[in-house]
Amino acid sequence: MNILSLGCGNMGAAILSGIVRQSPNVKIGAIDPNIDSARAKLPATARAECFASVPDATGFQPDMVLLAVKPQQFTAMAGGLATDWSEALIVSVMAGIPVQTIAGVLNARRVVRVMPNLPALIGAGMSVGYTDGGTEADRDRVQQLFEAVGAFAWLDSESLIDACTAISGSGPGYLFAFAACLEQAALAEGIPPAIAATLTRQTIYGAAAMLHADDRSSVALKQAVTSQGGTTEAGLGVLETPAALPGLLSAAVRAAHQRARELASAMP
Repeated sequence: MNILSLGCGNMGAAILSGIVRQSPNVKIGAIDPNIDSARAKLPATARAECFASVPDATGFQPDMVLLAVKPQQFTAMAGGLATDWSEALIVSVMAGIPVQTIAGVLNARRVVRVMPNLPALIGAGMSVGYTDGGTEADRDRVQQLFEAVGAFAWLDSESLIDACTAISGSGPGYLFAFAACLEQAALAEGIPPAIAATLTRQTIYGAAAMLHADDRSSVALKQAVTSQGGTTEAGLGVLETPAALPGLLSAAVRAAHQRARELASAMP
């Protein structure tokens, strides 16, 4: 199978690397203005060619095209497309751009829209997908591809992708912001910087691993670590006031969801 990626940034390279690990004989084409950077991000074992622009890749005949550029770059890079990708399976990981828009720009019949997240870079991603024109074989192929970099789930409605983007797509950013604030709070309590960083990283890592491995709900796990009258209860008493964590997270998700909708509506 020949796979051509429009864009080879961190996410595109992570997905392509997952494909190579899963299917070493796949031939990869990567279109990125910075060819040296694109080559460096791909596994040394990959059967890969890198191109600086779409016209440079005209001779590469893809079975699958991965759209891994920023939404704002898509029409600029693909709008004047001279080559024909109409028979290829198009897989988009761009936020906000609907299946029908992609199909119209590329004159494509089979388009799958997927929203992965940053932990795909370390094989721990969460991706969701939607298609209204892909075959069952296409669905199986896409699911297998993204399970190589984490977990995957299909959605019945494309509108849910924007909502999921606000959770799993943007969620790592929320967690990193929480980690930065927790580390600053540790420093404010007099904990040395190196220890504050280690405490923060390992505490979040351990809690996330437990949430993943334990069958109990997040609420049950929270109760398990909260003793009546104890330190966790005191801290949660601050975090869980309506205007604090519940209200802030709800507002953050709503803002991210709205932005995903705006990206879609801004497309021609």
